[in-house]
Amino acid sequence: MNSAVPLQELLRQHRRDADLTLEGLAERSGVSDRTISDIERGISLGPRRGTMLALADALKLQAGERERFLASARAGRKPATPDARSVDIEPHRLADFTGRESEILSVVAQLDPTGAAGGPAAPVVLHGAPGVGKTSIAIEALHRCATLAPIRLFVDLGGLDAVPLTPLQVLQALLRQLTGDPDVPKKLGEAAAAWRTAAEASAVAILLDDAANEAQVRPVLTSAGQGAVVVTSRRALAGLESARRLTIGPLPRQEGIAFLRRIIPAAQAETGDLDELARFCDDIPLALRIAGNRLATQPSWTVEDFLRRLRREERRLSALAAGDLAMESTFALSYEHLSAPARTLFRRLSLVDGPSFDARLAGAVGDLDVDEAEDLLDGLAGLGLVETLRGDRYRLHDLLRLYAASRLRAEETSDAISAERRRLRGWLLATALTAGSRFEPRPPDAPPVDGRLTFSSNDEARAWLITEAEHWFAAYQAAAARGDHATVLTVADSLHWFSDLWRAWGRWHEVFATSAAAAAALDDPAQQARHLGYLAWAQLVETFDPAQARTTADAALRAARRAGDVQQSGWANFYLAWSMLNVREFDVAHGYADAAVHDFAAAGDVEGELQARSIGASIRSRYEPEAAIGEHRELLEFVQRVGDELPASIRGLTEANAHAVIAYGLLQLDRHEEALAAASAALAIGSSAEFQSGHASAHRHRGLAQLGLGRVDEARADLATALALGAGARSAAWLDEVRAALDAIPG
Repeated sequence: MNSAVPLQELLRQHRRDADLTLEGLAERSGVSDRTISDIERGISLGPRRGTMLALADALKLQAGERERFLASARAGRKPATPDARSVDIEPHRLADFTGRESEILSVVAQLDPTGAAGGPAAPVVLHGAPGVGKTSIAIEALHRCATLAPIRLFVDLGGLDAVPLTPLQVLQALLRQLTGDPDVPKKLGEAAAAWRTAAEASAVAILLDDAANEAQVRPVLTSAGQGAVVVTSRRALAGLESARRLTIGPLPRQEGIAFLRRIIPAAQAETGDLDELARFCDDIPLALRIAGNRLATQPSWTVEDFLRRLRREERRLSALAAGDLAMESTFALSYEHLSAPARTLFRRLSLVDGPSFDARLAGAVGDLDVDEAEDLLDGLAGLGLVETLRGDRYRLHDLLRLYAASRLRAEETSDAISAERRRLRGWLLATALTAGSRFEPRPPDAPPVDGRLTFSSNDEARAWLITEAEHWFAAYQAAAARGDHATVLTVADSLHWFSDLWRAWGRWHEVFATSAAAAAALDDPAQQARHLGYLAWAQLVETFDPAQARTTADAALRAARRAGDVQQSGWANFYLAWSMLNVREFDVAHGYADAAVHDFAAAGDVEGELQARSIGASIRSRYEPEAAIGEHRELLEFVQRVGDELPASIRGLTEANAHAVIAYGLLQLDRHEEALAAASAALAIGSSAEFQSGHASAHRHRGLAQLGLGRVDEARADLATALALGAGARSAAWLDEVRAALDAIPG
């Protein structure tokens, strides 16, 4: 086929070559069969670019065929001469326009020099992702400025066309509309002078829609006279001087539901969950309109009928098409404007599991350094394909993620996609291992490998683990699902010390249940005992289920004995003692604590023995406070003697807990001054970030001691801090007790 073949013949031939009916091509592309028929019959000679892109994708046209296909549509849209341009017809004001009141009021205020914004009127740039309704907001705002500027002019700048309007063509279109004279200047300087004269004589409201760049707009803004100018663009047009910018995002959920109710017939709107429908539409106005229109034009459908289609991710984008409106072709307009590296990065961002990401993670998925990734992400954000968030983070909305995934499947092989996914997950797990290892009592001094990140401080490592938890946890689960048990165990081991510093996450029981299962799959009883111990810990401090923790610790003890690992027997007995303490079976708990001390001593594990002696003393404090106080003071003396053999974190944790338990015992004996001193000693060790649970207890004890001494304000402050620190780190019963004590304080 050559480029001279008319569009209608090209489309018909490609459709037949693909063995597709009109209805089959409509189903595959999301373009209505009526629109396809109009093109093939020559009624539509220059269809929208988005329509052509959707058809090219559906027909699976390769590079040369694809370009000829798109060029034939461009030829149908091309004006006869460079300066010829039909008068643009302003899009109609939507009768069912819903929401966006704050955005509209903001635009009106900026356009009106006498309004709330103060100062001279300023042109307003509305920018945002595809389909968010920038043009509709602009039209609504300009209609509300009718008294300020009764004459409205509109020009479609063709920002996403292969050849957008030149500045001269923009001025010519405006002059034709304003003066009614088809004979306009053919040089930019002359056109600018004519526009300045005409605009200063009239109060005009101008909508410059879909700007490609600042150059298209500048001649209009520098000569706008008394009028109001609104520019819409997928780009922020950062170089435009003196403009006020407003980023347009998805609708708030309730406004989206209200919008759906304006479109869908009332009886039909009650046949399913509109909240779910709005969520599947990403709250994007165009997607909401398409969904509403499809339902309104299919009266036999229920909302639930349509939701069943949208729940299938692989069908969602194709289902969001109605007539010549289609989300897929709307996104394609931006995608086609990307450079090859930006397209590659955008496609591969669909492999990222979490809701947001930074340039480092984007670099990992795109095999780029951070600077390259940042530059490409800025370009993607400029076309509305990713959203910028605070803290140098970005987000890919769900529908755009689905579109990126569809482009990935269409343009890369399944083997390449699998390799890229493995590489990304490997990077995440290697980085999580590096970060987690920093919190071990004796962190390994291993060189970085596999391109993982390195961290200059524990704070930096902690921030990464928390911020990227959704990503590395998804990679961890994927490793378990594919049976990579060795990796699962290594990563869980590296994170178990950090887990105590971030109890509020709430998913450590899942991490360690997964690692215990991996150890069982390897039939490694020593590893199984250790990871069941981690799981018992999580059940005690995270899910607050001592009964389940006892069952898990029993299994750990059996595995340790099968392995002949006396050290792990000590830890299993330790968790059994802790479980029994939590259900107030003190005698049984003390027996397990003594067994743990014996096992640790036999294994030569000073750290473990210290922990076992500490919990034994804590158990004693519940029923014999005077003796427990003495035991904990002896424990502190023991720590002083063996302190050089202990990692600083273990020593600090033991000392802080010992002082806190001493304070608890002194409170039971109404020795408030001594309890105050002991709790303060606990709080002087480390930071709340290091010992969140222990510091929560110490603040609780100090608050009650202050209350016993009549220091009401100090008590209130300590108890409030205890409540804040205890959230996510202590049980609901503990929090209720502190809350009751706080509420009981007079005043």
